[in-house]
Amino acid sequence: MDMDTRADGFVCRRCGACCRVPGVVRVDAEDVDRLAAALGMTVEAFTERFTQLAPGRTGLMLAGDPEGPCIFLGEDNLCRVHAARPRQCREYPARWRSAAIEAVCEAERIQA
Repeated sequence: MDMDTRADGFVCRRCGACCRVPGVVRVDAEDVDRLAAALGMTVEAFTERFTQLAPGRTGLMLAGDPEGPCIFLGEDNLCRVHAARPRQCREYPARWRSAAIEAVCEAERIQA
């Protein structure tokens, strides 16, 4: 699967650094439906195994240690659910940026 990402002068190098930056990945109902289907699971099973309440009980986020890597980051630095990844991941870097991610990201910035 081609995981090269090009957006606004950004070319992803698939280093996985963005998936290791401390923080949470919020998921909504559409994300849960898409991820569950991609993994061949029911929504209920996916939710129980791979999500937890976000801080302040403001929705769901992917389970795991917020200080550790994403639970879907493989040892090869590739996202194991890339085609079905959450909206938060899909929208980076075109719709939002993070100084923490930018500091470790190996992406090539193409000069316009």
